[in-house]
Amino acid sequence: MGIFGTDGVRGIGYVDSVDDPLHSFDSGRLFTKELCSEIVFSASKLADAGAVVIGWDRRPSNLELAESAIDSLSKTGRKIMVLEETTTPALQYAMLAQEAKLGVMITASHNPSEDTGVKILFENGRKPTVEEESAIENGLFSGTRDRGAESEIEHISNKPYIQRIRGMLIDFGRRGMIPDEGFLVDGSGGWISAWLADMISEAGFPCRETSDRDAAINLNCGAGSLSEGDVIEWDECRESDHSLLRMLRPSPRGSVLGFCFDGDGDRCFLISSNGDGALVIGGDGFMRLFSQSCADEKYFSAALTIESALDVSESLRSLGNGRVTETGVGDRWLQHALMNDLVADNIVGAEPSGHVILKHEIGSKTGLWGDGVKTMLEFLRFIDSHGQNWSEIASSSTSLNLTYSIYPSDRALWDPDGESGKLVLDAIVRSLNTNAEGIRRVDVEGESGLLLLRHSNEVEWSFAIRNSGTESKTRVTLRTAGGTRDESERVMAAMIDVLEPMLKSDSTS
Repeated sequence: MGIFGTDGVRGIGYVDSVDDPLHSFDSGRLFTKELCSEIVFSASKLADAGAVVIGWDRRPSNLELAESAIDSLSKTGRKIMVLEETTTPALQYAMLAQEAKLGVMITASHNPSEDTGVKILFENGRKPTVEEESAIENGLFSGTRDRGAESEIEHISNKPYIQRIRGMLIDFGRRGMIPDEGFLVDGSGGWISAWLADMISEAGFPCRETSDRDAAINLNCGAGSLSEGDVIEWDECRESDHSLLRMLRPSPRGSVLGFCFDGDGDRCFLISSNGDGALVIGGDGFMRLFSQSCADEKYFSAALTIESALDVSESLRSLGNGRVTETGVGDRWLQHALMNDLVADNIVGAEPSGHVILKHEIGSKTGLWGDGVKTMLEFLRFIDSHGQNWSEIASSSTSLNLTYSIYPSDRALWDPDGESGKLVLDAIVRSLNTNAEGIRRVDVEGESGLLLLRHSNEVEWSFAIRNSGTESKTRVTLRTAGGTRDESERVMAAMIDVLEPMLKSDSTS
């Protein structure tokens, strides 16, 4: 069975013993201490010899899970560096600073607090390939563990990462890149919530953390419940359960209102005003600003996912001075696509969910990963450089994206090569009044369960259906450049009409 999802392994945190950890995960999504320690030990056999950094976010079972992960490595002879509560990007930073060969982050990212899991990272903060994930899975519970030398355990600090962010904030403030009126920050109740807003305030700019560290991580806060392009009218904001949105008041168009992160800190949404309400800007808006910024620059390398707006890739390709790659959904595919272009003057990957992959240089080491705090700073840099027109650039899509999630979905029933895939194709053909020969299928690395269909005439169409790798849902994405909203909604409805009765599971059963 495959236990890895889009990014790591996620399930319900469970610290009591079970007879069969793999069966418990498969049948009940229980992420146990035994499973966690086996994943970490199996990953250590793939990693190059050297130190490991272990950290976690603030979830009820994470301390016990981390202790089991540390114990699993205690006889491997590796130096174990314990970072304690942190974010994924801060752990990746520590990996480069400490020249570690393996990283273990106990987290379920934006999932509810009862969920947890583990992200495995290799040298320079690199996420696993499909082949490495398979090798880790094949090594689980495969027999007696080889015991080696006693491991040295050292507790290390997040202070170097925090000091680096502080230095960047002070520099940005000195150069006038931080709005004088300040903004709100929503760290999802995670580690960011404990220090970022205070740091911004200490730099002389009003800032308030809106999430509650005494509440469950990700509860009514953060990036998880937001989507790029959402517009929440001011009256809706006042009534919202979302902690940051509820604090907003009517503001002039283009105002920077706040930044929302997820629990493990690798995603960032910019919340601004479009005049009528709060506008959510994610990776697509970031890339539109990037495109305008690198028009006169030297060679750039950019990566986008199959859910990115079509106008973003068209704008980047039209510059003629860089490479644009399309990947599967998930920040690791963006990371992998960019790794061979580290010499590029500008290198960036992004997806609408707020993952923005940037280059990080620590000492002699270079890594690529998404860091929500650094994404916030880059947003502020772009806003300063584009002046009053920044909001129009970031939100001026000439294409249309529609997304729909079938939830809860019996993901095992989705088969892109079977009857369900054929029904989707037939629905598109009928809705567009075209023929099947005019629609081509596109394969994307790392997306074996994806049905990605393209249709090009006077109008560009892209249709993607895929199972979520982290939740019980099947996601349908429609992108068009030139199609009308009415036409797009008709095609989306046709796809949903055939998929939902087939895939939607009865949550009451």
